Amino acid sequence: MSWIRRRPLTALAAFALSLRIASAVITEYKPIFPAYYYTDAVVIHGYAISALQDIHDGRAPVINGSLGERVQTLLSLEMYRLFGPHPFLIKLFNAFLGALSAAAFAWALSMAFPARAALIAGLAMAVWPSHIFYTSQNLKEAPVGLLAYAALGAAFAAGFDTKAPRFRAASFALGAGCALLVAGFYRSYVLVCLGAALTAALALAAWRPPRANSLIAAAMILAALAFYPAASRGLLGSFHSGEFSAADQGRIQPRLIPVTFTADSMEVNRPTTPEGISRFRNSRQSADRLWAATKANREIGTQIYPEASFKTWLDVLLYLPKGAFTVLFMPLPGLYPMDGKIGRWAAAGENTALLMIALLAAAGLARGPKTAARLALAAFFTAMTVGAALLEFDLGSAGRHKLLYLPMLFPFAAEEALRLFRGKEPS
Repeated sequence: MSWIRRRPLTALAAFALSLRIASAVITEYKPIFPAYYYTDAVVIHGYAISALQDIHDGRAPVINGSLGERVQTLLSLEMYRLFGPHPFLIKLFNAFLGALSAAAFAWALSMAFPARAALIAGLAMAVWPSHIFYTSQNLKEAPVGLLAYAALGAAFAAGFDTKAPRFRAASFALGAGCALLVAGFYRSYVLVCLGAALTAALALAAWRPPRANSLIAAAMILAALAFYPAASRGLLGSFHSGEFSAADQGRIQPRLIPVTFTADSMEVNRPTTPEGISRFRNSRQSADRLWAATKANREIGTQIYPEASFKTWLDVLLYLPKGAFTVLFMPLPGLYPMDGKIGRWAAAGENTALLMIALLAAAGLARGPKTAARLALAAFFTAMTVGAALLEFDLGSAGRHKLLYLPMLFPFAAEEALRLFRGKEPS
């Protein structure tokens, strides 16, 4: 056991990996949830298999979908080219990335919280059932989490370590910018929200007294934000896109395009008004219902307030508390119909624990020091929660996406729990 004390992050990663490998094995050979839980993974696998067939036939591989889907498809394709088209291998690789993300999370937190609180927060992520499940599938959750937490830790190491040599700080700052940029290729809003939170925190840290390292880190993150539009367009243009063959269409079964845009309906694509947000939500939820009915012969029972309609910004503000609570903590026993579904009962048990963690975190945030690094976590959580409250359309996707930002509450809760149990400041 002494090696665990000497290498706590390595032990954490190994423990997290063992749980995710077990999940990958179970879901590969005896899936415990209905098929629609694995839809996104099946789609990515289908894209990769189709691209692999293109290569075998001497054609440029067709890779369609969003930029994030294309990046994940390319990752799958390269593994299939090396080891054969076995989806279990990419699941194991994602399990490895998911385990590393828990260790990277704890490492980042150790620069803003007591070591024990940071490790407990990382352990909470390691044993979180949804995190185990989704980071052991061929999905974007594992790479996005690792990139985001690596960027967080590198930015903290670059900007908040007052004793760090300039070269070391600059190296970490460059790493933070690069990790954020690649995370943006998967999900652009992660780059925007985390980049903005870190830039504000680093600027605050550099304000008094002036700190060159903090300014260097902030500059690197701003560079990533500025470079992203051109980089993402260039990367997207590097993929060969086109029509799938009839055989591939039957195997992949990609989602329907949510809405057909016209010149007078572009606001649906970029909702910038209350009415635009309403139309965007309605179009996406309608498209999801149509896809479920035509491709999976089922009805979606977990859409988030499809009747919501916004006329003014006051409507939006009044909706935010309800929407935020729903995306963070629903379903909850007694507040949401379980309908005898194992997935809902499992989620309800999780969410009960998460709600208690959030209450502890609120107390910890209020009582603890208000350092720039800690405020960065709170700002990232707030920005992501506001966006999710308005633009998450189904509890299934909301449950996956919150794996990234809800853990920002874990270290505050761990710190407060240690304070309550010990009756003194944690160390």
